[in-house]
Amino acid sequence: MLGNQRPGDPANPNYFTTSGRNPTRNWRNRINQTQLVSQASTVLLQRHSKLWAPLLKPLKFSSNFTPSLFYQILNRIQTHPKICFSFFNWAQKTLDFNPEIGDRCRIIRILLGSELSVLGKPILDSIVQDYPPAKIFPLLIQSRKAVDFQNNSLVMNSVIECYCSKQMYLQSLEVCQMAKDYRIGLSVDSCNTLLNLLGHKNELKLAWCYYASIIRNGVSGNRFTWSSIARILHKDGKFERISKVFDMGIFTPEMFDLIIDGHSKRGDFEAAFDYLNTMCSKEIEPSFSTYSSILNGACKHQDGEIIENMLSLMVEKGHIAETPVCDYDSIIKKLCNEGKTFAVDLFSERAYEEKIELQHGTYECMLVALLSEESRLEDAIKLYNIVREKNILLSESCYSEFVMILCKENPSREITNLLVDITKRGFFFQPKELSGYIIKQCAEGRWREAEEIFNAVLNKGFLLDSVCCGSIVKRHCSSGQIGKAIVVHNKLEELKGSLDIAAYNKLLAALFRDNRAEQTIKVFDYMKTCKIFDGESFSHMISGLCRVKELRKAMRFHDEMLELGLKPDRRTYKRLISGFG
Repeated sequence: MLGNQRPGDPANPNYFTTSGRNPTRNWRNRINQTQLVSQASTVLLQRHSKLWAPLLKPLKFSSNFTPSLFYQILNRIQTHPKICFSFFNWAQKTLDFNPEIGDRCRIIRILLGSELSVLGKPILDSIVQDYPPAKIFPLLIQSRKAVDFQNNSLVMNSVIECYCSKQMYLQSLEVCQMAKDYRIGLSVDSCNTLLNLLGHKNELKLAWCYYASIIRNGVSGNRFTWSSIARILHKDGKFERISKVFDMGIFTPEMFDLIIDGHSKRGDFEAAFDYLNTMCSKEIEPSFSTYSSILNGACKHQDGEIIENMLSLMVEKGHIAETPVCDYDSIIKKLCNEGKTFAVDLFSERAYEEKIELQHGTYECMLVALLSEESRLEDAIKLYNIVREKNILLSESCYSEFVMILCKENPSREITNLLVDITKRGFFFQPKELSGYIIKQCAEGRWREAEEIFNAVLNKGFLLDSVCCGSIVKRHCSSGQIGKAIVVHNKLEELKGSLDIAAYNKLLAALFRDNRAEQTIKVFDYMKTCKIFDGESFSHMISGLCRVKELRKAMRFHDEMLELGLKPDRRTYKRLISGFG
């Protein structure tokens, strides 16, 4: 077994030993337990699940059922994985059994090791979100014996693919490392899944390191591996190296598309056409994506001759209609899906010149495509202004993506106006990003712009994070605008929001300076409701109330401070209680 056996581990023989001083009684209990396990296992294996309850009732099964009993029964019936699965579900439903992580990992191990992933993966899904790989891994591995290696490999492949399906690539990498440490072989399919995810997430350095690890571990790649490598090379700006894959005699349509796209973006159309010809010579039919890559590059570099040649070729191949008067929407949407934004500009401009109004959904596709390219944010903003003028309502996901990208930019009046406009339309999806943008504005002294967004958000009934709210309130306190600070806090209280502790302490001090003792007590009571206070908060309350001769109230807060263990250092405490003199 793995590691040291713990007293609370079912794998430990002492796990099922009844503690006590009477050895005879312990012996009898073990005999009874063994008989119960044997009888229950026989019923489970030989009878339909509908008959389990009445047949197990004489055994007083429900009153004796424990995690250790579940474990022992599972050991007896583990060669029948489907019955194990039925028993697992039946115990939860009928016996109110609440399986712990070890119980769930045990059933997962049995199901996945028997290649019943359809049954095992939903249970696996339930634990990967709640527990780190370091907790799950040891519970899923049977042993280091050679006989168990195949099962361990099947289980780990499923775990990696499960993490990847949830986009949790760091956890997948952690599992891979642990599998390597335990010398558990992984399948090329699970390795491809993770490699592909790393490329998709633009984690290119991690992808290359992981690929090197795959090679070192002796995993032989296949065509899917090389397709992932080609995508990573393309994203990494090293698309020319895809030709090295061709030299190995490996050709796929996607690889040709990627290398043609890379040369077209660069404006090297001679190389692009060379690979197009090679592609045809290999009897690989160029697709809409292939031709649109060259068209997009020609539009980007404003090469009119190639633009017309490619349009003619695409008409000839049936990818676009000869007179696309009524087909601009579908062509533009197809180009957007391919990320060919410069070609999109060509067709949208022609539609405008021909006075053909595009569908509202087409505008959204165009905006999403532009947002996917970092270098085209200005064009995305121009398009959004057109959308706004036309009163076109976009989807929530589109607004959300737009806001997220805008918040990553350096603060400006233009971006502020856009964020205010979107917020006033009632769309608010990225509180973390929007809070971060306002904090950047505050750091640059763009207070008026920061307040515009902040007020727009609060007026719509939305909440920002406590640090962001605290920045605005601290600004009001520093500038002597206590009334504004109170208005903000009242609104936050109404929305069940709060400030950070530093802002609260500054607000308490400012309220006392402005002779607002009652308002200060109200704010402090709310702080205690939210459990946001510290020793400094109590010091402000005690000293402030002493100054306005509210000694009884000050003493109440003093006693509360001591009860909470927030007594300050000796020097500060001595100064604090001098106010009672």
